Amino acid sequence: MSTTVKKATWAIDPIHSTIRFDAKYLMITSVSGWFMEFEGTVVSEQDCFANSEIQLTIYAHSLNTGNDERDNHLRSADFFDAKQFPVIQFRSNAVTMQEKNIHVSGVLSVKNIEHPFTFTAIFLGFCSDPLGNAKAAFEMDTVLNRKDFNITWNQFFDKNGLLLSDEVKVHCDLQLLKLS
Repeated sequence: MSTTVKKATWAIDPIHSTIRFDAKYLMITSVSGWFMEFEGTVVSEQDCFANSEIQLTIYAHSLNTGNDERDNHLRSADFFDAKQFPVIQFRSNAVTMQEKNIHVSGVLSVKNIEHPFTFTAIFLGFCSDPLGNAKAAFEMDTVLNRKDFNITWNQFFDKNGLLLSDEVKVHCDLQLLKLS
């Protein structure tokens, strides 16, 4: 007799989630930005996130640093080229859990350039919201090299060097809503 494992589908709750990036400017301070529009799903074996299937789509036009001129430059062909490449995508190919740490490997696609991408997220727990919906929460920090995705624009200034760092820190606070 075979047993079928019941799968649970979770959706990222964009109202209660954030995706932030930080890059060094003048190589001494960080400039932060957020992606305001994104969606994703996690298909898991009920309340265990090991062996999950994760898909995430981020809409490049939705980036916001709080400065319109800078945002328009980041959306241009110098950086994300949001008109030609409107989405940033991630799909997992392996997910393992070790206590509260979730190790995720997959493929990240920016400007249609795919790279293997591995990170560790911290599982923060389960709860129900005031409407009785099941929620799960995660936090993640990682560092990417923007040149891996052909985001190479930079400028030299004075005698001090480069305007922008190649390394970009990414921080995510994700809350999932259980759909089934």
